[in-house]
Amino acid sequence: MKNREYEINILNIQLITSLIVIITVAVSLILTYNQKLDIENKKTIFNKKQTHNISYINRLIILITAIIFLIINYKLYQISKKEGEDLKVYYLQIIASILSTIASIIVFYVVSIEPTGDEISDIENPVI
Repeated sequence: MKNREYEINILNIQLITSLIVIITVAVSLILTYNQKLDIENKKTIFNKKQTHNISYINRLIILITAIIFLIINYKLYQISKKEGEDLKVYYLQIIASILSTIASIIVFYVVSIEPTGDEISDIENPVI
């Protein structure tokens, strides 16, 4: 029964992390809309520096959630291995998590090296 409680705790963490991912997607949508307003020469919601700071924090959160999902998938793999389940699906989930983490690192790096002034690039809001 100990494995079941552990698995339930892991799934609770996964639920919370999934909610955080939904929030980061909403923030990305708002930032993209803000960028659209800027291109249309309309009044924006955030100035360039605020946009950069929000984008930086949002991408950092995305990176952290990708790492959390990688850890969760590995822990679920370990539980399934102990229970003698077929591990093919877990291997694939771990590979997907590794690729998502790599993509998150790249996106976070891009936002990290962007200037915070008027030269903010159009690539600051990529969606993973």
